[in-house]
Amino acid sequence: MRAIAFMALFAAGGAWALDAGAPLPALAAPSLDNPARQVSLASMRGDVVYVDFWASWCGPCRQSMPLLDGFQKRFGARGLRVIGVNKDVSAADAQRFLRSVPVGFTLVQDAGDALARAFDVKAMPSGYLADRHGVVRYVHRGFNAQSEAALEREITALLEEKP
Repeated sequence: MRAIAFMALFAAGGAWALDAGAPLPALAAPSLDNPARQVSLASMRGDVVYVDFWASWCGPCRQSMPLLDGFQKRFGARGLRVIGVNKDVSAADAQRFLRSVPVGFTLVQDAGDALARAFDVKAMPSGYLADRHGVVRYVHRGFNAQSEAALEREITALLEEKP
């Protein structure tokens, strides 16, 4: 089943390039800590979802991951779901990174790049913030000092919107 889903994503290629206004793809990926368990974006409809692509070799990711973890802790009860999509080829590299930068939000793996292609990831980290209806409202590429304030404003605004 997982192989079929990833083959379908691979075949789609860049056809699902995501920008603001596009629907968040109803994709699933294996959990980083338990590859037998699939995490489905479609099951998160009704929540505000931030899908963040990261890797152990990404310097800005080392800064953004604790920030995202803080957002999940602060806003999770109000309906925010942060999903971290790991781009490392080896899950062991990701696990080493997480020992020094632990997070509590959901993590999935994308070693084959199927999700990155579907989202048309152009930089690391890249984040896609979707509203409760599954529409991407904001796309963030890279991370800098201004990213935190902008992302917090966007998350807060989407959480305050009526479902």
